[in-house]
Amino acid sequence: MSHSNTKGLLAAVSAELADIRAGIDEAGDLVSELVKGAPPEQRLTYLTRMQAFDVLSQRVDALSGLAGALAADQPMDTALAALPLAEMADRLRELSFRGRPLSETAPAAVSGDLLLFD
Repeated sequence: MSHSNTKGLLAAVSAELADIRAGIDEAGDLVSELVKGAPPEQRLTYLTRMQAFDVLSQRVDALSGLAGALAADQPMDTALAALPLAEMADRLRELSFRGRPLSETAPAAVSGDLLLFD
């Protein structure tokens, strides 16, 4: 696959992930509305489980940003360092450096905060 094809594919993946995030957000809003009608003793349990929607949104948003950054020719190290979720950045950084010579080391992780609600 040529460099321009790869850039185009990464840009398309970024857009698809952004669309998926919008769908996750809509589903989260729907569940939030449904939780309001739940019995009070069950609301806390449901609200805790609803946080999974927010985590999914953050992960998809981070992947969309990563794909967009790579499509814009940002170096992989820079794009990975910009990921807002430190654990995801660490996992992806580890995978991206597996094929490199041992003399090259992965950049230090950038710590990030997990935002549960905007």
